[in-house]
Amino acid sequence: MPLVDRLRTTRLDAALALAFTVAGLVQLVAFPFASPFVGAVYVLGSTLPLAWRRTHPVESSLVSSAFWLVPLDGYPVLGFVVVLLQFFALGHRGEPRLAVGLVTGWAAAASAIGTLLGPELPVAAVGGVLVVVAPVLAGRLVRHQQLQNQALASLTRQLREERSRAEEAAVGAERARIAQELHDVVGHEVTHIAIQAEAAAAALRVAPERAAEPVEAIRTTAHRTMAEIREVLDVLSPLDEARVTAPESLVALTDRARSLGVPNTLEVTGTPAADQSPADLALHRIVRECLTNAGRHAPGEPLSLRVDWQPGEVVLTAANRAECAGRAEGAEGPDSPAGVRPGRGLTGVRHRAELLGGTFHAACREGRFEVRVTIPTDHRGAP
Repeated sequence: MPLVDRLRTTRLDAALALAFTVAGLVQLVAFPFASPFVGAVYVLGSTLPLAWRRTHPVESSLVSSAFWLVPLDGYPVLGFVVVLLQFFALGHRGEPRLAVGLVTGWAAAASAIGTLLGPELPVAAVGGVLVVVAPVLAGRLVRHQQLQNQALASLTRQLREERSRAEEAAVGAERARIAQELHDVVGHEVTHIAIQAEAAAAALRVAPERAAEPVEAIRTTAHRTMAEIREVLDVLSPLDEARVTAPESLVALTDRARSLGVPNTLEVTGTPAADQSPADLALHRIVRECLTNAGRHAPGEPLSLRVDWQPGEVVLTAANRAECAGRAEGAEGPDSPAGVRPGRGLTGVRHRAELLGGTFHAACREGRFEVRVTIPTDHRGAP
């Protein structure tokens, strides 16, 4: 209990104890129930410990009940109220449990003996025991309920915090997803724009009339990029993305990349199964990423693409010559070839494959950088 609350509690209990003590002394003078000295000792000893009933419940109950063994010719009228308050506090706030039990047993015995020493009939000793045990049990019950309420409040707070963390994680995941989608679209198209811009600049220096074609390609690519960005922003909901189809076939995608200066070959084997939009979309995005990386990190080097549709899965293999110096032959990982800062590209490829339950491998072998992706075709989730 905080010090300020402890002082406030002690002050209130002290005032209550003083009031009951004064009432007992007034009764002793008006309606004596013992000799003045004995009665005063009984009232002071059994009532004043009430001031510490909530701060030191075990000790105050033990001291208070000790004075019940003083023989009397009667009892203070408010003495039973003092007992109820004192031993309810013992049950409610007393610790440890063993000490509470021992003090309760002692007080019940003292109450029974004190009753037998007084003017009451022996059967009244049962009431003397009950007046001690009942408030202790009531206090323990209230304590149990309060602890349960505190546990529920703590659990509610934890659930609220967990939900808040989950919402923050969902927002972070959605941001990462948006960034990945925009990277897939913008990175691919901007790479093509850069290639055509270099071609246009070279043409302007040598034969200006030949610059018209790459400039037109830049204009077309820019418009297509804007349209694809709008499409990405419109379909970022997981419920909608499964209905998205690739904006163009793999053949058209590779043909366009080839016309924009990214040499490549595409070989497709097997027959795609019907209704494979998640796998189709993921495959389209991964092929586009491979073309983008080839144009950015190995310009002029032909990229070999092989798509093999098999029962239950589709396997994509992309390979081209790359500078692998400083990278162990056969080493696998999601990074770009040596000398290239790792970015979102291959990490996004791995994410798309694993999200659909597939696999991803990237490695340098014999001077070639190879990416191999396997995607299950029976998955119904969004890529």
